[in-house]
Amino acid sequence: MGKNTVIVLDQRLVKSRAWLSLTGAAPQVYLLFRTKCQISKRFGKPGRHERVIVNSGRIEFTYLEAEHKYGIKPSRFRRAIDELIEKGFIDVTATGMGVHKVKSCYGIADRWPDYGTSAFCEATRPEPSIANPGFKRGNKLWRMAPKKKTSVDNAHGAVREDEHGEAVTVCEDAHDERDAVSRKCRERKELSRKVAQDAAVRENDTVL
Repeated sequence: MGKNTVIVLDQRLVKSRAWLSLTGAAPQVYLLFRTKCQISKRFGKPGRHERVIVNSGRIEFTYLEAEHKYGIKPSRFRRAIDELIEKGFIDVTATGMGVHKVKSCYGIADRWPDYGTSAFCEATRPEPSIANPGFKRGNKLWRMAPKKKTSVDNAHGAVREDEHGEAVTVCEDAHDERDAVSRKCRERKELSRKVAQDAAVRENDTVL
């Protein structure tokens, strides 16, 4: 299955009430969605086949891509997405709910032929619930989001050299503030503590 360079639209779609009523950037955004579709042929009766979108439901189109690659501002992109959902052209199959770097996924819908009739199946963008806010630490979407990496040089327990070439160990104090402690200094303190303990033991033995 090679890369698709041609968009094929059903004439019924282009002539439909739903398509002709689209406003703003919605038509352009829909066409951009269609450029992301992976098309495959599904064979039925001998000599007959149909084209199917094999990645529908897994299509990604971020606000960042819309703005940086196509010049569509976030507010215009959101309005276009909402209108395309409202009129039956796309569906949201997974939502990032505003979590950093967790992308929403979309599917190409076929609800548009019934738009404006009693048979139309309405759909809306999924909204985060109070029990599952997007940025709440520990929820499913928070766990999915890539976490900020801690610098290896500044991580707790890391060993590096200071400006004098002396080995230092990075640790955290009681206030979670990072501090570089000289390894030699720590070794001297440990040695002094051991010497003091040995001296105390000898003194106790002498008294006994």
